[in-house]
Amino acid sequence: MAFVVALALLMGGGWVVSSAWSADSATDPATAPAEAGAATPALPSATPAPTATHAPRAASRTRKAKWVPDYPADRAHAGTKRVVYDKALMTVWLIRADDTVAARFPVVGRWDRPRAGTYRVFSKSPVAFNPNSKVTFNHMVRFTYGPDTKSPIGLHAIPRYYDGTAMHSIKQLGLPIARGGCVRLSEDAAARVYRFAHKGTLVVVLPSP
Repeated sequence: MAFVVALALLMGGGWVVSSAWSADSATDPATAPAEAGAATPALPSATPAPTATHAPRAASRTRKAKWVPDYPADRAHAGTKRVVYDKALMTVWLIRADDTVAARFPVVGRWDRPRAGTYRVFSKSPVAFNPNSKVTFNHMVRFTYGPDTKSPIGLHAIPRYYDGTAMHSIKQLGLPIARGGCVRLSEDAAARVYRFAHKGTLVVVLPSP
């Protein structure tokens, strides 16, 4: 007794294939030989659904940035080892000379300083201090100066007061809440930046929102 199976799949333009097979032959319709002169349609490929993408959303003083990209918005310096600081996203990337990302960290900074542009690391200190604020901070990497041209600006760990209390929590990294011009990171992230950046390493500061 013969059965006729019709399989129709409507996808886009769609396609239809019909085949006949006998129950006695125990032959799978999918492997049955095609009739002479009949065209064999190609099965649609299993294409994964596209992943939704979003444009990055800048941080505010009370809300961290969203949809921070894996790679910074800095193609102009591709092929150069560098540190990229995005003030809008409150994020720092470490980019190797082969243009791969070594690391990405949330930071605390401020929008109005330092100005967007390119700089070079000019000095480093394993431990630094600010007597005016009565704080110390580890892994200082200096790359420019503040508006008064006297106070250096750099990347370093979250400052601690002389009694050991942190100036702010790690949970606040990613917010533009700094009063000074430096870029603050967690202790581990600051140590990573300190090892990565040497005197002369390029630092790229991207614009504020």
